[in-house]
Amino acid sequence: MQRSGQVFSRIHVDDLATVLRASIARRRPGAVYNVCDDAPASPADVIAHAAGLLGLPAPPLVPFETAELSPMARSFYADNKRVSNALIKQELGVRLRYPSYRDGLPAILAGENAGS
Repeated sequence: MQRSGQVFSRIHVDDLATVLRASIARRRPGAVYNVCDDAPASPADVIAHAAGLLGLPAPPLVPFETAELSPMARSFYADNKRVSNALIKQELGVRLRYPSYRDGLPAILAGENAGS
């Protein structure tokens, strides 16, 4: 699906665990952290990259306006999610192992292949 200018932030599960450990170690009750990687990207870019890693062509893009989505999915994709992770780096001292989907997806694929 494609919607012009739309991006979302993501996080690899290993980096999520790192942030959680850091926030527990440096407790600040009530603190709110944006837990995401350094590279907000469009869903189409992420899917195309994943397809390339699998040696597959990227699926055709469907315009948002004509996509067959549930009301909940339409509401989710109507939004645009670009957030900053500066606080997890500054306050918690987190260094992301997978700072973008370009780093995280190959690691996920390697883990899948190692398990098979």
